[in-house]
Amino acid sequence: MPNVNIKILLALAIASIILPAACSSGATTSTSTITTTVIPPVTTTTAAAYTVPDLEYRLFAQFDVFWCDPDFYPVARPGAESGNAVAQFPAIQANTDEFDAILKYLSLENKTSYSDDEKLLVYRQHKKLAYGAQITPSGNVYSFSLRTGEGQGWRYEGTITPAGVISVTSKVASFNTCPICLTKGTLIDTPSGAVPVEQLRRGMTVWTVDPTGSRVAVPIISTAATPVPSPFMVVQITLADGRTVSVSPGHPSAAKTALGDYKVGDILDGSPVAAAVRVAYSEGATYDILPGGGTGLYWANGILLLSTLA
Repeated sequence: MPNVNIKILLALAIASIILPAACSSGATTSTSTITTTVIPPVTTTTAAAYTVPDLEYRLFAQFDVFWCDPDFYPVARPGAESGNAVAQFPAIQANTDEFDAILKYLSLENKTSYSDDEKLLVYRQHKKLAYGAQITPSGNVYSFSLRTGEGQGWRYEGTITPAGVISVTSKVASFNTCPICLTKGTLIDTPSGAVPVEQLRRGMTVWTVDPTGSRVAVPIISTAATPVPSPFMVVQITLADGRTVSVSPGHPSAAKTALGDYKVGDILDGSPVAAAVRVAYSEGATYDILPGGGTGLYWANGILLLSTLA
């Protein structure tokens, strides 16, 4: 009998070790070397199912998210943010899930009207939700991607459940800056012919306009290439005379107006705008140059533009 008791106790001890390991949420059959970090949801008394904007706020609470504000980068336009806040408020309000999440975050619930200052606060949160993190359905969870830290920072990817449980599956180094303007392949006018912007280097010669309005050849003072987040939208402008260019919405024309503000019928470099649409861009980086001569002007796909580096 003593031997039988010892065997029973030994079996129970082994089972107590094996069973928890088999039931652990961390158990996996994958051979991946990625370490998954799980951030549990805020403790509640009942199971929660959050809206997508609520989940984005959950991510913002855990990560210092880096994003680029289209009203200020690369060129800030006086009054643009407040004007856009008022103009876009009806559309923001129509998105019930997002609007409710913003009001809850700002403690502006139970109001029937909003001042322009309150509309500006709502608009700023709308931009953060739109540009701060990418979150998409993936089975019965959501996949997310976001960046943290300006300059040398990090890019995080993972999943978040409808209950708000965050699982980080990837953390890689990322140099985080806001995209600079011209899309890859944009042709810059030079005395030797049109050259793709990504091939230009400091000291190479391009055409510019000097302070007297004359077309002159000058060396490039500096160039820039900036990684873009995914997804990233650029504005594609097509003129009535056939010229077309795709750039970041904030890139300025020679008249110092952001190209994202141009509408059909507006005049750009002497020709009416025939179309202005937002399109996805996934070439990895955007580019800009700064020509010498003092004006910062150059021709991109035959359209006179102002450098963001000026």
